[in-house]
Amino acid sequence: MIKPTKYTNINLSVIGLSAEIIKVLQSDSVQKYNQLLDRIIYKKGEEAKENFLLALGFLFLLGKIKYYKQEDVIQLLSLGEREVN
Repeated sequence: MIKPTKYTNINLSVIGLSAEIIKVLQSDSVQKYNQLLDRIIYKKGEEAKENFLLALGFLFLLGKIKYYKQEDVIQLLSLGEREVN
């Protein structure tokens, strides 16, 4: 559910989950994908699975996170740090 409606639970929306992912990554800036997913589900409930991947994609496009495929980890980039390729 990318486009919110008046019935959308803001806590489970892409933006709401993105904020929660950033909060979790601020305490530990590098986490395995499954570990991060489990922490978000613990905090927000099973319904969070629906938009979790969309929220990660949103944060990646904004340059807030980086994914390392070999280690299967997600890293929070600092405010001044941006991914340059």
